[in-house]
Amino acid sequence: CLADEKCKKCLDELTKVDTRDQVASYRTIVSYESELLKDFSFCILQKNNIFGCNAKIPTLPTVEPMKTFKGEKLTKHMAKRILVGHLDDPIALEESAMSQISWRVAAGANVAYDQFPCQNQIFYEASNGKDMWYDPVFRVETIDGRNVWCKRHYRVREATEPGTFRFSVLDNGVTSNEFWTIVAAADDLSWIVFHYAGAASSVGQRYLGGLVCTQDGELPPETVQNEIWAKLESAGIEPWELFVCDNRFDTPGAIAAGPPPLDR
Repeated sequence: CLADEKCKKCLDELTKVDTRDQVASYRTIVSYESELLKDFSFCILQKNNIFGCNAKIPTLPTVEPMKTFKGEKLTKHMAKRILVGHLDDPIALEESAMSQISWRVAAGANVAYDQFPCQNQIFYEASNGKDMWYDPVFRVETIDGRNVWCKRHYRVREATEPGTFRFSVLDNGVTSNEFWTIVAAADDLSWIVFHYAGAASSVGQRYLGGLVCTQDGELPPETVQNEIWAKLESAGIEPWELFVCDNRFDTPGAIAAGPPPLDR
């Protein structure tokens, strides 16, 4: 990696970033993404764990998943259909918009992960019919001013309780594991509230967050916001902690990035 100009440049730029600034670190990595950088990170961080880190997924606060949907007890299969949301998919609910995406993030409560604009979520079943895949597609402005789309590929497995899931992803050579909870969802799929807790063990990062998602990425109407805020508060998140996601298609950055890669 040190012999490659692009890979070495990334390492040099990362040394200038405050390690607590996850947004700046991620923008830097995206700016210099390459297979060599991924392999280098995987080797030193994931495989050999040179820093000796062993971060675990936070277990507090205790977040309860929704118990019922449309007046019926929530099942694991129904929870998967709710995740699929508005995607044009065989297991989509009749309320689905049958579009290219499951949900768009309207607002989030994590200072690092919810800073990126145009956040699209795509959930779909794996070929084995039991697990799922989650492909988030979001826009990043690189440190040299380019706007690019990032797409990641998570494996999703059911956890013990309906409405809870275990996510895992290898992102630029580093594995992250997360525990997601469907806190609440509207019967008509007009909105959904997620809570997640995660860790990138080999780099010593632990994190918590929450998401309010809708079909179009706009905040739900004021008539239901109090209900949504109450659900967030039950997950330990205050409404003032939310960052509103910019999902506009007509901004200079969105236009420069071009169409998002929503294929699966």
